[in-house]
Amino acid sequence: MPNGTFFQAAPSSSPTPSSMSNPPLSSHPHTTHQSHHTSHLNTNTTPSESGQEAATKLAEAIDDFLGDLEKKFKGISDEILTKLDDMAERCDRLEQEMLVRETSGSALEGKESQAGSG
Repeated sequence: MPNGTFFQAAPSSSPTPSSMSNPPLSSHPHTTHQSHHTSHLNTNTTPSESGQEAATKLAEAIDDFLGDLEKKFKGISDEILTKLDDMAERCDRLEQEMLVRETSGSALEGKESQAGSG
């Protein structure tokens, strides 16, 4: 049942002047039962609202945390890609140096072999 149904059906707990002569509410089992449900609902309403607020705050905190992680991973990813590019450039330079040395070494060997045979 919706919470509003109990709140509307529950009798007022403050005594009115006409009901002053009636026995206390605790002596009526039906009224006590309603009163118990009403107090039970009152205690559940506050925790559920605070529970919803806590859940909302938790969701926001997790969202912020995930956003921070995403930024950090993006930064790390960018750094890794930059390092890989730097390493690739170094490999290219080393390869070029090796080719130059190989070419110049072959040229020297060719001149030496021509000079030795001639």
